[in-house]
Amino acid sequence: MAAKHRYRIGRRLEWRIRKLLEQHGYEVIRSAGSKGRWDLVAVKDGIVRLIQVKKGKVQKYKIKDLMPLLATPVVLSKEAWFYIPRRGIMVVRNDGMDWSKIIVTKAEEDLKHGSRTYNR
Repeated sequence: MAAKHRYRIGRRLEWRIRKLLEQHGYEVIRSAGSKGRWDLVAVKDGIVRLIQVKKGKVQKYKIKDLMPLLATPVVLSKEAWFYIPRRGIMVVRNDGMDWSKIIVTKAEEDLKHGSRTYNR
């Protein structure tokens, strides 16, 4: 089967699942054409679903191949990014669950230090 044909089949399936999620109140982002880990990101009422779409029967070997992906821990960060002319991009997030403790950092510093900026 040609790669273009497989891509079209996968794309149609992703759109079908996206539509189903949206009908149930989720906001859905599709990672079009990326060869990344997640095909869809669905958000509703504080629930975030990272979804890898596959076609075919649920079979042990397919699940086994997906286990490293599904077992990977996820750190969720809710952020607002502001562009300030002549100052750059600033990242605003809360300190854990308490929005009264707000952390503001320059985007470059935030990205350089990664998850170390999170208070766990």
